[in-house]
Amino acid sequence: MPSDTFDALSRTKTVYLTTWSASGKPGTVPIWFFEHRGLIYFCSQRDTLKVRRIRRSGRATLNIGRRTGPQLPCTARIVTGDPEVRQLLLQTYRRRYRFRWLFLGPRIQRAFNRDEEVIVELTPDAEPA
Repeated sequence: MPSDTFDALSRTKTVYLTTWSASGKPGTVPIWFFEHRGLIYFCSQRDTLKVRRIRRSGRATLNIGRRTGPQLPCTARIVTGDPEVRQLLLQTYRRRYRFRWLFLGPRIQRAFNRDEEVIVELTPDAEPA
């Protein structure tokens, strides 16, 4: 990941995720996220449109900070069976999104316990040569 992109990610709390339908129509939503070892993670309910689109194609783009912010093309996948990433996500969200976490944190934790929540891993695509 380019250093200026990493710097932009470290300064923002929200990114905008774009995924595409089978017909090629984009859909963009704001998401909470965290970066770990050059990869970007977020969680979402298992049955959301963005998760269904990711399962189908793995194609995703992040706009950093705002809908028209710097773009970061990525390959997305659903992470399964990784308690370390889940723990990091919960700890990071609790620290980074303090007041919002008070309201949304318990719901997210319950959803994980019921297997209704998944973690998505975004791998930034290689820069063109």
